[in-house]
Amino acid sequence: MSERLTPAGRIEIDGRIFNPYSKDFIRNPDPSWQVLLRDYPIAWHKDLQMWLISSHELCDRLLKDTRFSPYFGHWEHAPPPKAEADKNDFDRAYERGFFAVTNREHLRLRKLTMPAFSRPVMGRIDAKIRDLVVGCFDEIGDADSFDAYTALAAKIPVRAIARMVGVPTDMEAFFHQFAVDIIKCTRINIGPKEREAAMRATLPGFEYFKTVIAERRALPHPGDDFIGNLVGAVENGERLDDYEILSVIFALITAGSDTATDLHTYLLHALLSHPDQLALLRQQPELMENAIIECLRWGSFGKMPFFRFAVADTEFAGQLIRKGQGIGVNISAAWHDPAKWPDPTRLDITRRLDGNIVFGSGAHFCIGTYLVRVQGSLMLNEFMRRYPDATLADGTGDIDYEYTHHNARRINRLIVRTHLRQRQPRAA
Repeated sequence: MSERLTPAGRIEIDGRIFNPYSKDFIRNPDPSWQVLLRDYPIAWHKDLQMWLISSHELCDRLLKDTRFSPYFGHWEHAPPPKAEADKNDFDRAYERGFFAVTNREHLRLRKLTMPAFSRPVMGRIDAKIRDLVVGCFDEIGDADSFDAYTALAAKIPVRAIARMVGVPTDMEAFFHQFAVDIIKCTRINIGPKEREAAMRATLPGFEYFKTVIAERRALPHPGDDFIGNLVGAVENGERLDDYEILSVIFALITAGSDTATDLHTYLLHALLSHPDQLALLRQQPELMENAIIECLRWGSFGKMPFFRFAVADTEFAGQLIRKGQGIGVNISAAWHDPAKWPDPTRLDITRRLDGNIVFGSGAHFCIGTYLVRVQGSLMLNEFMRRYPDATLADGTGDIDYEYTHHNARRINRLIVRTHLRQRQPRAA
């Protein structure tokens, strides 16, 4: 079974060991992850043409290691750098963003953006999105069943992030596509033509936000909301320029819109598949934050890993990684690593989650973490309040997946039975 080379040689695997595009993998990934964790915690994937790192310990180490960059431009197969005159808004915003700048500039960006992520601003966001979560459930009403994907997952994240950055409700579909295209622009598992098309498709969105930023700059006070705080931020006399603000907006979008779509289906699937855990959460609502993280760990909805790129020839975990080579940081597998999580396929919302990397690790820890947690807790609280007897239809939710999704094991059908009609008193 083992295909290991000598310790001094390169360990190599192929699609027979790990195929993220396989329907069998998307439906049930854990067997593949366990093979990787046991036999190939680090290996060169000949079909994906990247290193794959899967153990929790190695993923955590690599995400904190500054020899590996998240900047797409460091990839050996990245498009050649453009002349300044040929750069578009996407190019300029990306080059000014968290993933591309030096460590010193990254620290500066973090300091300048902290006011936009302060507790008061986030508290206002909580209040802003509470009604839209309630509104999604109002649309479901007292139906005997509903599809959690179409009724909740496809609506709440894009509406929440759009409201956070001030997008009008009649532009939500436009905004959602903008978010999807931004994510595609730097995926190394997508062909160059598709990446280029996605980049061109982002340009109207950047133009929209440039107009919003200009309007805020023209005001006596830019406002105390998210964008207003970015426009008004000052640190040692320095301010964010337009492209730095755009870079923060698109970093938040990638964290909080398309990716967060999977949050809602995986939370409901996890808890409705484990009625004892759902009952415990009802009894101990103070477990909510821990429950959200544990459900995400248990579900592990990532299909493709995070990408990092070696900035120089580097030895890591006994393997030589050449400058420019891509590294897939397979955190979905790491979330199921028995060396870190005893009995990893067991859902336990009381589990100690110290040291988890569900939201990443190191300097690039996910900036959308708070928004994800707020969305998840608001949705679950409203769900439990309205549907105390809810179950998955036929015990499985008639679950199905979007097998062609570029990044996630996306559930695109999960039928929930509310049993509300059984609770209604019969007419005399």
